[in-house]
Amino acid sequence: MRYVLQFQVNLFALAILAALFVFMHTSRIRTFSRQLIDWILISTAVAIIVEPLTWIFDGKQFRGAFLLEYGTNVVLFLIGPIIGGLLMSYVDYRMFHMTARLRKRIYYQHTSLLTLALMVVNLFVPLYFKVDVHTNSYSSGPLKVLHYILIGLIYLFFIGFVVTHHTMATRKEVLIYSIFFFIPIVGMLLQLLDSRLHLSWTSIVLALLVIYIFLESTPTDEDYLTKLYNRNSFDTHLHFLMQGSKPFGLVMFDLNAFKQINDEYGHAAGDAVLIGFAHALKYAFNTSGLAFRFGGDEFAVISTSSEIEQQVDRVRTYLQRHPNPHLKDLSFSYGYQRYEPGLTADTLTSLADHNMYEQKKAMKQG
Repeated sequence: MRYVLQFQVNLFALAILAALFVFMHTSRIRTFSRQLIDWILISTAVAIIVEPLTWIFDGKQFRGAFLLEYGTNVVLFLIGPIIGGLLMSYVDYRMFHMTARLRKRIYYQHTSLLTLALMVVNLFVPLYFKVDVHTNSYSSGPLKVLHYILIGLIYLFFIGFVVTHHTMATRKEVLIYSIFFFIPIVGMLLQLLDSRLHLSWTSIVLALLVIYIFLESTPTDEDYLTKLYNRNSFDTHLHFLMQGSKPFGLVMFDLNAFKQINDEYGHAAGDAVLIGFAHALKYAFNTSGLAFRFGGDEFAVISTSSEIEQQVDRVRTYLQRHPNPHLKDLSFSYGYQRYEPGLTADTLTSLADHNMYEQKKAMKQG
């Protein structure tokens, strides 16, 4: 009962992991990012189970007690860098979507391999820890702090990685990745300050929940590909603004010759164009509007700004500076309609659409 009370946080975290594992596997859709989460989840569950065992076996006298005490501590030292490497692998895959890249980097398990080598050395020279063969009592070694330094280096590498490759992710994703790594660091530091606070592994459970909720579960108000708000969100937000008194307008966008890009260069190139144009809209209308993917190659922006022309120019500037040649040369049509009291949502959309197609027609004739 003493150990149940001492490790009740571990039991609670284990229950959350079990529920998350079951919930994840209710879907028949499998992705490699979810497989990585599975590996992190299982590794964390092992750590949560093994941690109290190291306390339970400490000082016990029965056949095999020494091997159990020594073995559980070896597992506990190894599991930390294993999880750190898997966390790093998850972020890498979310940014680059290349399993071959991860295999080449051995899933960032360099620190795990070094720790394994140090565990072999520890059998002969107790650098990390020692278990007395007579009393079966655990004691820390002179270089135990090296273990935490190595794990800390994984997190420092992560910070540099995200800063270097931040253009491969949205600002929302970068923020979530930061939280993803920050939570375990806080848990580890708190446990370093007080070993009775068993937060190193339970904090990873919280980080997994953050990742699954915000990245692996596609929000119902968001378009999966472009990460803009979707058509349903557009209808909801438009009706909300129409009930208020704040002035706003609707800008409809359509990509010219998008079908040609798809046909000549493939759907991957087309998807890159859609994603890049979505980033351009976010950049241009960041402070005064919300961007939506209306459907196909059509986009909409609900804006409270009166300087629409300047913001459209910012879209063009963003595209012209883009390294992707399809985006650099991308042409688009747009139509703007200011909301006037008495207009319905359908009428407002139709007017903005009409203005857009009028411009498209003029561009073809010109």
